Amino acid sequence: MNSEQVVNDFLSGYGLRLEVFDKNQLGIGKTPDFKVYSDEKLIFYCEVKNAQKDMWLDKELEKAAPGDIVGGLRNDPVFSRLSTHIHKACKQFESVNKDENLPNVLAFHNEDENSGFLDLLAVTTGNFFAEGGAVFPVYKQFSEGRIKADIEKIHLFIWINAYKPHRFSTFLFNTINTRYQDKLCPIFGFDPEKLAMVHSSSFSPRCENQSVG
Repeated sequence: MNSEQVVNDFLSGYGLRLEVFDKNQLGIGKTPDFKVYSDEKLIFYCEVKNAQKDMWLDKELEKAAPGDIVGGLRNDPVFSRLSTHIHKACKQFESVNKDENLPNVLAFHNEDENSGFLDLLAVTTGNFFAEGGAVFPVYKQFSEGRIKADIEKIHLFIWINAYKPHRFSTFLFNTINTRYQDKLCPIFGFDPEKLAMVHSSSFSPRCENQSVG
């Protein structure tokens, strides 16, 4: 099942109806994947990004001769990849929603078992969150880099892990730009007054286990 269908099924579980943009509208540039409706009312735009498995080591193994040792040290590419997805999504939202007349929702369908929701937190907050509760601002080059303005224009991130038997979803509400928080929270069953804040960040995540296939 492709990522767009996974997200379509997920949002449909909340009673929402998704439509793609028609060909005439596509002429204005690259748009988000979906217009999302509640009953007949357009309530937000949704872009879907696939967080694919990093294939670097697999490709190195394919090129290697029998007995060769492959691999080595390199920067973790996941943060740059997520940043690129956010930057591209923001441009897609701007093509149809430049004045933010409706919420922008970015849904990640994660197929990389070595990546997780904490990586999204890293690029959006700039922080590493240790198990003991300590917070280390070691990823500011991403959160304060080219996506700094983009982050503020995405009102909700949804992270869906693709692993069987259940795919787990996590919601990350934007509390820098809270323009649509009161509208988005009830759609997904959250009370905006009870969102759990991420320590030393500007976002509020809420998590739930949701079977989507």
